[in-house]
Amino acid sequence: MVANRLDQLFAVFLIGFGGYIVSTGFDYGYMRDTTPGPGYFPILIGAAIIVLSIVNLARSLMRIEDVKDTMSRIDILKAGMLTGLLAGVVLLTPVIGLMLSTMLFMLAAASVIRPSFGRSFLVRTVPICILVPIILTYMFTALLRVPVPTGIFGF
Repeated sequence: MVANRLDQLFAVFLIGFGGYIVSTGFDYGYMRDTTPGPGYFPILIGAAIIVLSIVNLARSLMRIEDVKDTMSRIDILKAGMLTGLLAGVVLLTPVIGLMLSTMLFMLAAASVIRPSFGRSFLVRTVPICILVPIILTYMFTALLRVPVPTGIFGF
């Protein structure tokens, strides 16, 4: 499969994915009185995904950015796996919460992008995959007072 065609297909997928994020964000609530609601940032992120994907698709279709190389089967497999992992985050977040689903996504994505389970990989990757979602959850809940999906575990 030519990389240009795969890029176009993925842009179309991301437009739909961004639309799903925006619609889900509105379900959570955009604003609560004068403070952002839990859907505020998903709506912004989803809208950014849509806009940037439309720009990418238009550039590809107008041949402003024409990728000529083909992708290897392993690259296509990695792209598919990352797409599946993103879908998994969307499906898991209401069940286990945003923090845990993000931790699992980050670890799985790092493993797909650069498969290595050596000691140095784990020592560098695992703390980041744990600390970043915890810090971001704290920032959203405590500092910004934006509720995030917590799931069955309550965090």
